[in-house]
Amino acid sequence: MEPINPSHYPATRAAAVVEHYINYKMGTPHRLYERQQVTSASKESIAGVGNKYHLTFSIKDTINKQPEIICTAEVLYCSDKTSPPDVKFTLQPNPENYTATKDQEFYTKMKNNKKPLVAENIPDKFGNVASDMEPIWNLAIAAAGFVKWKYSTEETLFAMTVIDKVEQQMRDDALELLYNLQIHEMVTQEMISWQIEVTWNPSKGVKIKKQKRLPKRF
Repeated sequence: MEPINPSHYPATRAAAVVEHYINYKMGTPHRLYERQQVTSASKESIAGVGNKYHLTFSIKDTINKQPEIICTAEVLYCSDKTSPPDVKFTLQPNPENYTATKDQEFYTKMKNNKKPLVAENIPDKFGNVASDMEPIWNLAIAAAGFVKWKYSTEETLFAMTVIDKVEQQMRDDALELLYNLQIHEMVTQEMISWQIEVTWNPSKGVKIKKQKRLPKRF
């Protein structure tokens, strides 16, 4: 086990992977988490397997006024790079479901739409997200967490930047949205177009039905 500087790229990029994974697993239209400063980090090289990072940092709900939560995590990057990073995390304390009422209200409203939602260019050219689109934007970040986690390596750092288009697919048992997103790979500065078909309901959380990388824009 080798201690590493918690403020350097290897530690902060691994912590970003944990953030993406947490938002994919726990994010809702009214709750998202952002990593704070990494306070301790070490690296374990496992022969024939890959590099495992051991991390401690806090996470903060970016939408609601809640106390910071301490996160201890392990991120294993496989040497062959054919598998997503193996992420394990523990939160202390484990957050309560304090957005349940808002989430249920949003779910009911969307399910009662007389016409399926269709929207484009979120945020707008001034960087603004309309208030009625905020839950749609937040859900996109949670869903994009799956892609950002799955395709992360030790050399990447992903951020979702824009919803090009979102279309609601009507179904009975969940809210289903088809997103076309722009994901920024900040190390190479590449903008990647991605399509994600996501289902969500308040009891089962985010599920990725389909996802694919779209052709480059020219």
